[in-house]
Amino acid sequence: VEELLLLAHDIRGKCRIAPAAMDHGVAGALLSELSLAGHLKVDGSILVAIDGPPVGDPILDELRSQIAVSSRTPQEWVAHLSGADLTERLLARMLERGQVEVDRHRSYGLFAETWYPVRDIVALWDAHQRVVDAATPRMAPDRRTLALGALAEAAGLGKVLFATSGDWRVLCARMRATSSDDWAAEAVRQAVATERRSAPV
Repeated sequence: VEELLLLAHDIRGKCRIAPAAMDHGVAGALLSELSLAGHLKVDGSILVAIDGPPVGDPILDELRSQIAVSSRTPQEWVAHLSGADLTERLLARMLERGQVEVDRHRSYGLFAETWYPVRDIVALWDAHQRVVDAATPRMAPDRRTLALGALAEAAGLGKVLFATSGDWRVLCARMRATSSDDWAAEAVRQAVATERRSAPV
């Protein structure tokens, strides 16, 4: 999840996608994290929590507890979680760990903005390079990297991540094809599309 947030912010700390898309991406990344760790599965069209010991992460454990007592599809969970301040909680945790800084200022002297300049440049570069590699035929990506790339593309980060590595549209299409069975990324993609359709013109 933290890697997605690193990829979503430029060096100055400005988020590269709309806040709603970021929230959708974070929600999908948390669900994906639980699934990769074996704590979550899709049964039919419903997300189901798998019994087992705690994950050890307060945010993930809280989410798994919610899923255990509620029946929702992946897209419904992404929409539900997008208004739960999860992005802010994760960024606050990353700030405590020294992965990002915080820059509160006023744009044009009027509008309050909070940016999160990345301090962990090595982690950012590594995540970016792995995602780019996952979208090319150079090597077969591991499950976690493929999930990260799929979620980043679904949230709308494809152009900024792939623009310097070739035709970003081709690489986005390749990422979608490679991760076509990723239900978390598809839920994020649908949520982002729904948000865009409902946005005022």
